[in-house]
Amino acid sequence: MNEQSRLEELLLRTSDWPSEDLSRSWHIRKSPSCEIFFSGDTTGKWVIFAPSTDVDLAWTKIKGAVEADELLVAKVSTALRSQGRDGHVVCVYTRDWTDRQELLRVREMLRSLGFVDELGYKRDIDTRNRIYGPGEWYLRA
Repeated sequence: MNEQSRLEELLLRTSDWPSEDLSRSWHIRKSPSCEIFFSGDTTGKWVIFAPSTDVDLAWTKIKGAVEADELLVAKVSTALRSQGRDGHVVCVYTRDWTDRQELLRVREMLRSLGFVDELGYKRDIDTRNRIYGPGEWYLRA
């Protein structure tokens, strides 16, 4: 393999580990019972920030809960998406931010997985409207 090929392989590295994957911006998982999921006016997500040293373990836990049908949909930023940032972001989605019971059920599931620090819940409509900073979080728990 020549130097150019090695460089291209490194730059386009695919990995199951978000901290190493340079081939795409996100890893995404849907639960077995979720046939279709679209971001819309009622969808939203719990947001977990993780340093590169911890993101693979965090994603393994969340991905397992999604695959066990305990969480609906989740995504994690990869090394490609996180370049130049302090770490990674993991988003765990719900269908309807007005369903407070479901939001709290998902939050309790995340706590049971070890995510015990306060997390923010953000509505997708606020993300689309570029609401950041003060007033960004619909709920903190």
